[in-house]
Amino acid sequence: MVKITYDPWKEIVIKEYAYFENISDLAEIVAGLRSQGVPAALYWANDVVFFFTEVLPDTVPIAEDFKRGTIYWANVSFAMMTQYKPALKTRENIQVPVINQSSNSTMKEITDWLKKQPSK
Repeated sequence: MVKITYDPWKEIVIKEYAYFENISDLAEIVAGLRSQGVPAALYWANDVVFFFTEVLPDTVPIAEDFKRGTIYWANVSFAMMTQYKPALKTRENIQVPVINQSSNSTMKEITDWLKKQPSK
């Protein structure tokens, strides 16, 4: 029998964040990444639509933090979106998928934190 252990993240370190007043600007960024073959999507929870870039645990110090339950996000870009939509369209009519993460407690905590940050 396989042992299954649930061990949620203890800390998410966000190195930089950017608030977008215009949701379509955020969709344009993700569409640009997708056009380059990057598997990118927007996420939605708690009235916030966002995109994040993880720092891969490919160095010894970050890998050690990863084992202890800490992950690093290099950037989080976000905008307010009060109702969930499964996709957003860019000005060029490109569809960008939006994944509903409202049932994910970690994503809810992140969006709660983002809402409290001053717009930069």
